[in-house]
Amino acid sequence: MEFRVLGPVECYGDDGARLNLGPPKQRAVLALLLAQPGRVIAVDRLISVLWDDAPPKTALKNLQVYVYQLRKVVGARLRSRAPGYLMSIDPAELDLTRFTELLDVARRERTPQRYREALALWRGPALADLTASGLLRGVVAQLEELRLAARVECADAELDLGRHVEVVADLSEWVREHPLNERLREQQMVALHRAGRPAEALAAYQECRAVLADELGVEPGEALRRLQAELLRAKPVGAQAVRQLPPDVVTFAGRSRELALIRSQVRPDRVAVCVVTGQAGIGKSALAVRAAHEIAGSFPDGQLYADLSDGAADRVLSQFLRALGDRPGDEEAVRYRSLTAGRRLLVVLDNVATAAQVRRLLPTGPGSVVLITSRRPLTSLAGASCVRLGALPLEEATQLLSRVAGPVEDAAELVRWCGGLPLALRIAGARLAGRPQWTAALLAGRLADETRRLDELRLGDVAVRSAFAVSYAELGSPAVARVFRLLGLLDGPDFAVAAARALTDVPDVAELLAELADAHLVEEPVPGRFAVHDLLRLFARERCRAAESADERALAVERLHKHYLEALADHPTDLWLAEERDNLLAAAHQASPADAIAFAAGLSWYFRRRSEVADWAALNVLALEAARSLGDVRAEALALKELGAACERGFRFAEALEHWTAALELARSLHDVQLEAVTLNNLGIVHWRRRDLPAALSSLGASLALREGLADSQGAAYVRTNLGLVHAALSDLPAALSCYEETLRTFRSCGDRSGELHALANMADAHRQLGSLDRALELADEALGLARSVGDRQIEAGVLLDRGTVHELAGRAEAARASFAEAGELSRRIGFRWGETEAARKLAALTG
Repeated sequence: MEFRVLGPVECYGDDGARLNLGPPKQRAVLALLLAQPGRVIAVDRLISVLWDDAPPKTALKNLQVYVYQLRKVVGARLRSRAPGYLMSIDPAELDLTRFTELLDVARRERTPQRYREALALWRGPALADLTASGLLRGVVAQLEELRLAARVECADAELDLGRHVEVVADLSEWVREHPLNERLREQQMVALHRAGRPAEALAAYQECRAVLADELGVEPGEALRRLQAELLRAKPVGAQAVRQLPPDVVTFAGRSRELALIRSQVRPDRVAVCVVTGQAGIGKSALAVRAAHEIAGSFPDGQLYADLSDGAADRVLSQFLRALGDRPGDEEAVRYRSLTAGRRLLVVLDNVATAAQVRRLLPTGPGSVVLITSRRPLTSLAGASCVRLGALPLEEATQLLSRVAGPVEDAAELVRWCGGLPLALRIAGARLAGRPQWTAALLAGRLADETRRLDELRLGDVAVRSAFAVSYAELGSPAVARVFRLLGLLDGPDFAVAAARALTDVPDVAELLAELADAHLVEEPVPGRFAVHDLLRLFARERCRAAESADERALAVERLHKHYLEALADHPTDLWLAEERDNLLAAAHQASPADAIAFAAGLSWYFRRRSEVADWAALNVLALEAARSLGDVRAEALALKELGAACERGFRFAEALEHWTAALELARSLHDVQLEAVTLNNLGIVHWRRRDLPAALSSLGASLALREGLADSQGAAYVRTNLGLVHAALSDLPAALSCYEETLRTFRSCGDRSGELHALANMADAHRQLGSLDRALELADEALGLARSVGDRQIEAGVLLDRGTVHELAGRAEAARASFAEAGELSRRIGFRWGETEAARKLAALTG
């Protein structure tokens, strides 16, 4: 059904036929209930409204009859609910509910279209047929207030968009219906004036004044009187308004979120100030000009523009006065405020250095907007909002490059070397456009050399280096400039304050970093962590080489590496390691040979536990090269041991065998029995992996003998674990279980949780093969909890696979599917390809 109260009270059936609602009082009962759908209206309230507080003795009986008759029409929607009645309807069935929903949307979006969709539901005055009977006057008044508010807000939205001509006719009609509403009168005057009808605007004021005097005996309010005064002293509407905006940026791309933020600043009741800020070359001016052109239609009184890169605010103030029809002279700031008080202006102030430069250039007319671009956030500018620009994401950066150069294929690498910086992308695009024989790949290859990258990003007098140099020259002190230069020595993606303190040897470096962040020479993506754009890093590195000696640079890097290595030695948390892992890897690649070996020793356990084999292997390749360059045989042997472990964990068994064989030779040359035992154990593992079981038994037997000779029970337990694996591969499961159970007792007695985990996982697998499924599941669950506790994610994935197999063998298909799926997802996250493939294979087998 459909119910209507925004006009005459009406009801339509599902077939579209209009239904008879009976006499006025019966319709009034329905209207009162529909005005508050879903709410109980008390019987006393209904009677009071229907009979205007003077009900007859039969009022209750009459009301009951009305309800009975209405139920024949609307059915169970009209419900009895103490102490009265309610209408329970779907919101889509009532025009009032649809109106309020559309009005909420319009208020969020502030678009005339949405307001007009809401107002279109009105078919005349609310409850028009009942108003004539004198019924429901209070309800009608509430609904009409809602309609009036929607009209006022709709007119504001239309005026905000500069649709003055279009809204004049509506305002004339709305003023006739609400002759005493001064806000509608004010909007009507503004629309008429901006539509080029100033005489009619002033006549509207006189008409309002007469109506208020006749009806209420009062004068118009202050807002209307002030508006009339502004219109009287305003320049003739036919005079040419100032239009100083630069041409729009035709190659502009992206920044939709930032443009929406700027558009949202337009307000009819105040001067909006918006600061667009970001590092040099990030596209601040382009965004401000594009945004200005998009909203210019809302400012018929003019658009002013000035470039303050020379800092001459006084010159700009004089220029603005001349543009607005005045002449420079005394008290320019006062006259500028007076001139702009009655105008709605858009003012764009480009390349501003300080808040002091712009304070005298702010207009005072409500509804005016000021767009400011600055390398600094200008936080001291009271009431200003801030739009911060970062590097363009790949898609938007590629779009910008293509708009400058035309269609560009395979642009991702070129965009990456430009760091998403619009200035760099425009220069690269212009170079491609000027050399049709060049490809994006060719230019990307030239930019790949970081020693030449800033040289390549130059076209005529436009250069990325020059833009950065301006920001660098504006730094407030030599100390801040030195910190910036030294930051160029960093290779990691970001850094903490503690790392910057070590690098620079400046105790209060946090304060200097804050100054650099204000200048957008560094960014602070999260509190306490900073980052430098890749191109700015190269610029800082250039300046560092020019200003600091080689010894000073080497000492700074040495201090940084010492800081990281001391932190590694202090058993850092996983959170710290996760935050610093990329910086630690970068430091290892940058470090001296001795420090590279130390980084590998300090980080290998972390990558081993997380099964991050690529970084683990790369780190120990560095350590191996460093050890050989120093002639450090022990460090070489340890690097080979770790490198072999990384290869074995990554299923590169032939490489693991090669590295461990070399490590064994070095261990024997060093007469290091402990290292020899470890390496023999590792060789036993890789022989088992390669299914060379006799060789595995030989290596493991030799390792066990050495461990027992050293009275190393814990080490011997690890060897027995691996012997159990070989026995299992030889189908001697009782012998395998005997090994596992003995090692489990040893590991638990010495508190070795990692060894305990391996023993549990192996015992679960052996019991599965023996058909003891309940015991296998019990051990697998225990191993899974322990794997999660110690953080060994690859073992966790393997146990999940084993647990799924146990469930599958026990006929529990859903439990098996859940375990395989969890194993596959975990393997995917950690890059454990075998686990991911095996999980997918097992899931497919279950489904098939």
